Amino acid sequence: MIDTITRFFRGREWLLIGLLVITFVAIRLPGTDLPLHQDEYKWPMIVNPAIPSDTEIPHPPLSQFIYRTAGYIVGFDVHFRFVPLFFGTLNLLLLYYFMRMQFGKKEAVIASLIWIFSYFSVLASLMVDTDGEIMPFFFLLALIGYYKSKNAHHGDKWKGITLLVVSSVLGFFIKVSFLLAIFAIGADFFWSKKGSMKVLDMVKYFGYAVLSGVVLVALLVIAQKIFPFFSLKTSLTYWEHFWATDRNWFQTAIQCAKAVLYTSPFLILVPFLAPREIWNKLRVLVFFITGALFFYVILFDFSIGALDRYMQFLILPLTIIVGVVIGKVLSRYDKRTKEFILLGTLVGFILIILQFIPHYIPPLHPKSEWVSRALSLRWNFVYPFSGGSGPLGFYVSFLFMALAWIISLVATVFAFFRPHIRKFVIVFLLVIGFVYNVVFIEEYLFGYINGSAPRLLTNAVVYIQKNPDIDMVTVYNDNGGNEIRAIGKYRKRLYVDPKFDLDIKVATLNEFKEHYFVLDVPRLDPTSVYQKYFDSCKVIYKQTDRKMSATVYDCRNVPDIHI
Repeated sequence: MIDTITRFFRGREWLLIGLLVITFVAIRLPGTDLPLHQDEYKWPMIVNPAIPSDTEIPHPPLSQFIYRTAGYIVGFDVHFRFVPLFFGTLNLLLLYYFMRMQFGKKEAVIASLIWIFSYFSVLASLMVDTDGEIMPFFFLLALIGYYKSKNAHHGDKWKGITLLVVSSVLGFFIKVSFLLAIFAIGADFFWSKKGSMKVLDMVKYFGYAVLSGVVLVALLVIAQKIFPFFSLKTSLTYWEHFWATDRNWFQTAIQCAKAVLYTSPFLILVPFLAPREIWNKLRVLVFFITGALFFYVILFDFSIGALDRYMQFLILPLTIIVGVVIGKVLSRYDKRTKEFILLGTLVGFILIILQFIPHYIPPLHPKSEWVSRALSLRWNFVYPFSGGSGPLGFYVSFLFMALAWIISLVATVFAFFRPHIRKFVIVFLLVIGFVYNVVFIEEYLFGYINGSAPRLLTNAVVYIQKNPDIDMVTVYNDNGGNEIRAIGKYRKRLYVDPKFDLDIKVATLNEFKEHYFVLDVPRLDPTSVYQKYFDSCKVIYKQTDRKMSATVYDCRNVPDIHI
């Protein structure tokens, strides 16, 4: 009888896991055909052996091997988004298993739901790169191996150690920065042994660490023979690109703020309400987050790349931490829980409605304009979200984000000093967090509130392709560069960041008097030399979708522009 009940329970649990996987994939499927943006579309070009390329992926060879293998299966085109989606689905299963193993079924379900409905997770599982889903895949395997080696008996202990070693090596072969995960696990191990470790033990483990480093370097040297596309020299010198003594700290702060906005107040604030007793179980994640923040924000200047993309490392540890906190705090049902669910629903509904009041569309440059509006509490403006590795670009109301964060922060502070209501505040934050993330997901995938750049791009590319009068096109911000390249009319991209020499940019505008395509996410400064140049051109195509537009300019007969 007991065996029958056990089998029935396992069957029901597999059904639950299946529903979680279906929900995860269903939410993300509409995004699999989103345009590949900037660095994203370089991946299929670089890994496709049929296309000669001088560009190299400056990382160990496994990531290129994975994408090249996937290219043979799904094609070297927009279907590349199925690669991170595939790894994201595997991560959901591994996350459920890890949480089930370490904390319990309830925590496993909670963490899985967070992984499913977090916007940053959605973005990561559709971004053609390695930071969002491929590296977390090996990190989860390493965590499972590490905890199995700690908790199991002798036979299973070595299985855990083997899994830890293999996943660490493979993770390192994805990206050298996977050392952050290895260091975090090592730091947690030494911390757990701090009271009992002798000098000889310390010497022994230090020797293991040195030997491991030598082996990893040796494996990279050998990898050059196995993977002819891999250059060890390029991989080792890549970090010099991010070593800067005169870095732009303002840009770093902006990109960190964008990553925090992506992460949501729910994932950022709930850990502050964690009971003290759970932190010993989560110490390895604290080491990982601390080390990664120091590495990405302080040690190197990743703001010159795409820091918000690298900050995807936050998703997995915060998901685990918040899953454990919610499972611990909400261990018992209370009738008042419904009241806070209703309160959160009411506040969430108001936040959604506020997005439909008139909103201003500030340009991205100069950034001082929207910073000024934020500081002066004129929050009814939309903030542009885009990046070097995607997304193409979408708007979210700053008023919506600011109020969601302020309300969540006030509730968190209140619960921090009133532990007896912590349970109800977390329920309230859960509802607000759900609304916040769903709005981001909706704008990213569909843009029904502020407009959809992919919809505008699709129609504009059809027009450009069918117009025989259009020979070559320069593309603003490279928005749609991959699609226009595919129809054979791509000249180059136009960036308007102030860090680029304006004299050179103006000279380039005067040199290439041809057609320009401007998908204005982010919007151009109407007082800039670029907009003045386009104002002198002829508009031959324009389509608007709410707060964004796609315009094709004919600039063949315009006079030279001067600063």
